[in-house]
Amino acid sequence: MNNQIKGMLYYYTQDQKYNSKVFWTILVATTVAMSILAYFLMDVGDAQFYFAIPFATYTNVCIIAFQTVKKNIPFNLKMGAIRKNIFLSYLYFFIGYSAIVSIIGNTLQWVIEGSHHLFGISNYTFVHLAMFLTDTWFTRTVIDTFVMFFLMGLFFLIGLLFYRLGLLGGGIVLGAFLVISLYGLFEGWLIDAFATILSDPSMFTFAMVFLTGIGLYVISYPFIQKITVLKKV
Repeated sequence: MNNQIKGMLYYYTQDQKYNSKVFWTILVATTVAMSILAYFLMDVGDAQFYFAIPFATYTNVCIIAFQTVKKNIPFNLKMGAIRKNIFLSYLYFFIGYSAIVSIIGNTLQWVIEGSHHLFGISNYTFVHLAMFLTDTWFTRTVIDTFVMFFLMGLFFLIGLLFYRLGLLGGGIVLGAFLVISLYGLFEGWLIDAFATILSDPSMFTFAMVFLTGIGLYVISYPFIQKITVLKKV
């Protein structure tokens, strides 16, 4: 890893410090508030609380990957960064950020579940994709890392499409994808595909999701090669 890539990685991490503090403060406050509410409502009828930390973290990484195109790539180019190094720096950043967010998120869930057990809170359930497999801290962390990297690769590519083709061009591409997806839903083959995947999920299933994310990220390389500091409107 050369110094230019290290410099860009440092820039990305420093750039995310404030946003990360805000995100985790809100997420921790929300989960704690719901835990307190669940504690006082334990004896009230069928009061049940469900919360999925991954859906919050998944949304967070999607926003970061999409915004980073317009926010960081022009700056990197102005600073004289080589496009190949930009490509590699985001690959390292996405993998590292996905792993770190996954570790923090699942550690937070582990701590809150422990406090629930301590205070006897039984009407609060955390929902996670790992429930299809063995629901452990390690399994959740690996699954979240795989899924978040896939999402970051996907939304990074979408961000590049909008940056390269403009709002109209990016909208046309996404519109075409939406039409194909709706056609698949109406015809039933898309539903059948998801049903087949989810009928017997395994860690290999999520590993394939990660590899798909790698493929999506590789597709972004030609866009990075031709990108300029001037964004299309």
